[in-house]
Amino acid sequence: MRLLYALFLSGIILAVGLSVALPDATLVAGGLTLAAAAVGLVLVNRTQRIIALLLIGVGLASVVLALMFGGQFDGRNLLSVNQDLIGMLTAVSFLRLVIPTVPNTRTRLRGRLAVVRTALATHALGAIINIGAVGIVGDHLRGRSALRLADAALLTRSFSAAAFWSPFWAAAAAATTLVPGANSLVLLLVGLALAIVAIGLSLWDIFHLWGPDLPAYTGYSLSWALVRVPLALVALVITAHQLFPSVTVPRIVLIAGLSVTLIGLLITNGRGALRALARHARHDLPQLRGEVTLFASAGVLAVGLRMLLPLFDLPLPVSEFTVPVAWAMILSMVLCAIIGVHPVVSVAIVAALVHPLHPDPTLFVLAACIGWGVSTAVGPITGLTLLLSARYGIDSITLTRRNLVYLAAVLVAAWPALLLCAALV
Repeated sequence: MRLLYALFLSGIILAVGLSVALPDATLVAGGLTLAAAAVGLVLVNRTQRIIALLLIGVGLASVVLALMFGGQFDGRNLLSVNQDLIGMLTAVSFLRLVIPTVPNTRTRLRGRLAVVRTALATHALGAIINIGAVGIVGDHLRGRSALRLADAALLTRSFSAAAFWSPFWAAAAAATTLVPGANSLVLLLVGLALAIVAIGLSLWDIFHLWGPDLPAYTGYSLSWALVRVPLALVALVITAHQLFPSVTVPRIVLIAGLSVTLIGLLITNGRGALRALARHARHDLPQLRGEVTLFASAGVLAVGLRMLLPLFDLPLPVSEFTVPVAWAMILSMVLCAIIGVHPVVSVAIVAALVHPLHPDPTLFVLAACIGWGVSTAVGPITGLTLLLSARYGIDSITLTRRNLVYLAAVLVAAWPALLLCAALV
């Protein structure tokens, strides 16, 4: 079953990549995504299965209701189930093969500067390899003892802020799929600036958390070997998007990620490069079954909502998608996360609700990325907090309460970031 699942995911990556030149290949990717979701329902745990079935059930019920109320049926829409997002997510996982997992530099930095360096290292890794960065840095910080709450807070904040700007995160891919046409350069510049500000503001709280132990803190080393792949990939994605604006960012990220991985493996591993890729596809891709099943199920929900909601004249208190509306969207996504709703679900619901306002794509995607990132840090049952709880014994509720300081910093800084975004587009 796991081998079949790995074949489906590999097929999705291939089909999404081919859709750059052969647009109809995306339909094949959509069919493979539905097949992967069906197999994933068997492989995931009970809680994930219930959530996925609920999302699929609501999505299919929405399709049926839409047809009953005179909605138009388009078979192609039923095959638009986040396949680009899933293809990108699975392809980016291959980057773990070429990014070092152990710091290879030694430094005498201690105290506040070591905290800042650890935050930057976590952020740089998290921007590219996603949640795998938390395990890499967390295992190093833990050493032979338990991970401290201060380090857990540092990890969540530094990692989650990458969602504000990184094209390698599912946040940007999901939002771009729902509202295409965003300016990736504006998203990167404004989102990165917000991430730096948010991390900087929240570090003062981290310093306070360490108390008298702060001067002896050494943290995680930041080296050129660690950041060169992220920097190269970001430059490659931005350049490619400017040269080929009609190609969606998730597809560019997929191709860029696989290309860099293959080149890196050929340089470092020579003839073993293809074997390393095959081994990752067979053994590591199935480990993403939870995220893939959730995103595919949310895609079915989004299809149903896109068919159903336009048939009703839902009264909205606003007539256009302005900066205050975008900020309120961030807040609503955070509130959903606190009660256990995954951002991929909340952003799909919000997108369907604001669709009649014809939101500016760049403003919408930035708000979605901010909401997704901060929700990841403060949601008590997000993948990030559950990982920290299961792997390091960190209490999710305690960590959520501690990260409310970070939430406040992001909400304050998000307003001028949205204003800047609106002025640039």
